[in-house]
Amino acid sequence: MYDKLLTVSDAAKMLGISASTLRRLEENGEVKTYGLKVVYTPGGQRRYLADEIQRIYSQTGFASKIGFGAKAAILIRDVTYAFMDSGSTLAINTPFNKTALCRLLGAARLHQSPTVFTRTVYQEDHPFSRMWGKKFSSITVLTDDAYLNQADAAVEDIAFDRMQSTCYISDLHGHDLTMWLKQQGVDTVILGGVTASGSLRATAIEAFQAGFHVVVPREIVGDRSQSVLDFTLLDLNARYADVLGIDEVLGWLAEQPVAAEQTQA
Repeated sequence: MYDKLLTVSDAAKMLGISASTLRRLEENGEVKTYGLKVVYTPGGQRRYLADEIQRIYSQTGFASKIGFGAKAAILIRDVTYAFMDSGSTLAINTPFNKTALCRLLGAARLHQSPTVFTRTVYQEDHPFSRMWGKKFSSITVLTDDAYLNQADAAVEDIAFDRMQSTCYISDLHGHDLTMWLKQQGVDTVILGGVTASGSLRATAIEAFQAGFHVVVPREIVGDRSQSVLDFTLLDLNARYADVLGIDEVLGWLAEQPVAAEQTQA
């Protein structure tokens, strides 16, 4: 229960104030300036309801819906054993619906939506990769041929339209992926994979800046804690993307043209 609430630091970031200011504004279990109720854990730690922060965002001009464009591509990041296997030090600790992911990829194939699979690969001879590895040492195990860095069994047999490896945080950085997507007529990217607070967030921001509609189905993204995931999805939805349920995304895809080979079958 309490893991799904926002911490003081996360709530303060969302509101654009310091954590100390947020604490000072509290009176009798409520932050009256914002209309926020304070929830206390059994250990006495302050928590704030994500739904209430979302309401404040909406009232102050955040979190408007952009919607889909005309044609979408599916960008999947790091659905590999390193992040999906519970025995890995990099494993996510939030629910991740692999069945929903496969349904999305199947619908994409049927409705002419390009699919892209990107892996993070640590490159010892690359300056940025070494610097990232110094900051986040666990990624140094993600070498190109490492077993942990191979596609998870749920997606290993899927024929993606594009497979790529990168030492960068964003799928789009350091590649011609943006150009490739636009050559395909894509104006919308649907993001899935891990982690929401890392590569997916970076990709969402870069894609948004490149002019793409950005959609994130909440069931097919994961992170290392539920509170981090909740905060990230809330912030993405407020600023850069539409965070939707997988059924809504599949419903939109179902309305798109069916691939010619499927029509002839």
